[in-house]
Amino acid sequence: MIDLEKCKNLFRIYVDNYDMNDDKINLKYYHTFRVMNFCREIAKDLYLDSEDVEIAELIGLLHDIGRFEQIRVYNTFIDKDSIDHADYGVNILKSDNFIEKFVSDDTIQNIVLVAIYNHNKFVIENGLDEKTQLFCKIIRDADKLDIFDNFIKMENKIKHTETFISSNVLASLLSNQTIKDIDMQTEMDYYLRQVGMLYDLNFAYSLNYIKQNNIANKLIDRIIEKNNHENDNLCKIKQKVLQFIEKSN
Repeated sequence: MIDLEKCKNLFRIYVDNYDMNDDKINLKYYHTFRVMNFCREIAKDLYLDSEDVEIAELIGLLHDIGRFEQIRVYNTFIDKDSIDHADYGVNILKSDNFIEKFVSDDTIQNIVLVAIYNHNKFVIENGLDEKTQLFCKIIRDADKLDIFDNFIKMENKIKHTETFISSNVLASLLSNQTIKDIDMQTEMDYYLRQVGMLYDLNFAYSLNYIKQNNIANKLIDRIIEKNNHENDNLCKIKQKVLQFIEKSN
């Protein structure tokens, strides 16, 4: 069994090395615990045994451990402008065998590290065993659910934008596909990336959460509020996304 209270204390001690008065540090600290909770709820909804639920929670706790140093050094969450925060998190946990302090079992350590590595990638890497792939999917869903919630709540962070939707981004969203980093060219594209994430949800719990909390409507309506030029395309995107969510469960 994993001592999750001990793990949370270790995580808090680690974050004490950073400035909690920094809004970005503060955001990622609380994001971590919300994602941990989503991991637990998804795992329980899948009827995983108690140890696997704990593994899912531990992955949630550690998934963004690379963010804090990224913020301290680069003052950004944008990986392409700094470091891949998932890769860096894995390096932190491997350094001096730091992960051993959280869990001693080698098999669980490997699952945790692989899930963290894959949580922010465009797709999950090939060749993983079924169990490891499952945990990769759990953390990817849990992370997205909190990102959606945060995006909707960030009233003052989403600025009015006069930019347009890039053609590749529009094509992806109308084809039920997530958005590739290389295709994002405008501020609108970056906002719509959150919408594209809806196409990459894996579990009934996640889709039900989206439906019950009206997430898809709220996401797109928030973007429509901030743009005067793209209403027709945004309405088409909204229709496609809502149809996808309805058919996916």
